[in-house]
Amino acid sequence: MKRIIAYVLIILAAFFLQNNVFAASSLISTVPNILMIVVFSFGFIRGSTEGMLIGFFCGLLSDLFFSNVIGFSALLYSVLGYLMGLLGRLYYTDFVDLPLILCLLSNILYHIGNFFFAFLLRGKTGFGAYFTGIMLPELLYTGLMTLLLYPLFRRLEGAIEKWETRKTHSYA
Repeated sequence: MKRIIAYVLIILAAFFLQNNVFAASSLISTVPNILMIVVFSFGFIRGSTEGMLIGFFCGLLSDLFFSNVIGFSALLYSVLGYLMGLLGRLYYTDFVDLPLILCLLSNILYHIGNFFFAFLLRGKTGFGAYFTGIMLPELLYTGLMTLLLYPLFRRLEGAIEKWETRKTHSYA
């Protein structure tokens, strides 16, 4: 139960950061995909099941606030969380280089899925404009944020583990 509470707080904090703090900043015209970093990080650290569940709830939250179709982002985030969980079991590392590459890969896969379902099926075929105007700036910004947030999420996972296994003392 403690882990679920911690994940809910992390997801809500990431959603708030992505859609309020970074969206209000006029530094760059794009916003880093903090929810993708959360999905990737906990999928990579904890495994495919938790990556898929966290991905589903991050995507559902995104769909509820920003999409006309409920479930599209939830599906994409779930699949990516599951895949990153599988890769985390195969290539787990303490260094940030492989997680950075895998996070950027998951973001690319998300954007390709988003382009296919949101644009291509509606007859919009300008992938070059989508790539240079939306995808590339977000990839760069998300990569920079991954370098900062992934080590934080690793430490946070250790703290959640300690908090979850801590015994309560009975004084009765």
